[in-house]
Amino acid sequence: MFLSKNVLETTSMSIKNIFIMLLTTMFFACSQQAPQESFQTFDLKKSQDILPISSFAKKVDYIELKVSEVGLELGEIEDIKLIGGDLIVKHRLSGKSGFLRFTGNGEFVIELVGEKTSGVTDPKDLIAYDEGYAVLAGNGIFIVSSDGKYKGELVGETMPGSRFFFANGSFHVINETLRGYLLQTFPAEDLTKYSSKKLAEPVQRMIYSSVQTFGKNEVHFYSALNDTVFRFNGNITEPVYALQGNNMPTFAQLCEKTGDLDDKETLRLLRENEHVIVRKYLENHMYIFVTYWVGSNSSTAIVNKKSGDIRYFGHGVNDLDGGVWDKVIRLTDKDELLVPLRAHKVAGHKITNKREKRFAALQKRITASSNPVIMRVKLR
Repeated sequence: MFLSKNVLETTSMSIKNIFIMLLTTMFFACSQQAPQESFQTFDLKKSQDILPISSFAKKVDYIELKVSEVGLELGEIEDIKLIGGDLIVKHRLSGKSGFLRFTGNGEFVIELVGEKTSGVTDPKDLIAYDEGYAVLAGNGIFIVSSDGKYKGELVGETMPGSRFFFANGSFHVINETLRGYLLQTFPAEDLTKYSSKKLAEPVQRMIYSSVQTFGKNEVHFYSALNDTVFRFNGNITEPVYALQGNNMPTFAQLCEKTGDLDDKETLRLLRENEHVIVRKYLENHMYIFVTYWVGSNSSTAIVNKKSGDIRYFGHGVNDLDGGVWDKVIRLTDKDELLVPLRAHKVAGHKITNKREKRFAALQKRITASSNPVIMRVKLR
């Protein structure tokens, strides 16, 4: 489901009450969507193959995030975005999330949202907006400037989702709940007029969502609670891809069977029935990159959208420079996979099967600085 709001101009950013224009209410039921001509289905097959990354990548290089030089501690990197040539890094430290701004070369600029940002609770997502940034948080949508100054509140309501985007003058928030409808606008005068089944907390932590924007208008969005990737173009929403298990139910299909089960019974159902669950969905104009679990086995699929070819593998081996291969977190418009690496993984890695000497030089530098690194992998 989505929450859609149109924020009108205000005479001052200090005004707390932002007027919201209600869009025409739209309901799109997954089961009632008519397949489009371009609609495709991709099977998420189990694979335990060990694949050299040179089979799908032609180059790797590295960006060192220079945090030790400024006395900054960086937690677990949860997301990386490229906005205006800068790296926007979402990290979690001591159980709290925040957004940091770095230059494209890894120089620290400023903390955009974090413990010092009063009034913003549990920041979840950040996008470019009005010469600065809009932040989706647990308690609303807020604006911060490019230099990290709090500029005001746009929407002061509890936000049920974890990803959002801005299109056609409106904010759209992915609401990951188990309802039949995928897109919905909420009455601006009473945002509480909706209902949903609340999943057990351990199940909620398994849910993943993604938003991918192409150009200025077309947006694709996906949630693990729906098996379909949808296209939002203008005010039209339509399915473009379906992700299905290979002779095995998906997480969404299994969740639909929970009905009125309590938390304990829901967890037992998910635990006792093998299923496919997507852990990361990434997309750009040329590729789709998906990591997922088939039962207890982790697998990866890389889809070439132009040819339709799919490459499946269980584990990747960095045979380009003998370095680390780890969890991919972003697919850029330049066909690059971004992989965050903690300093201890770089420093402690044993270099094998190398074609280039780049990683050895990086390893020496990171051993001295203890800085985290972002590996960039250029796809073929």
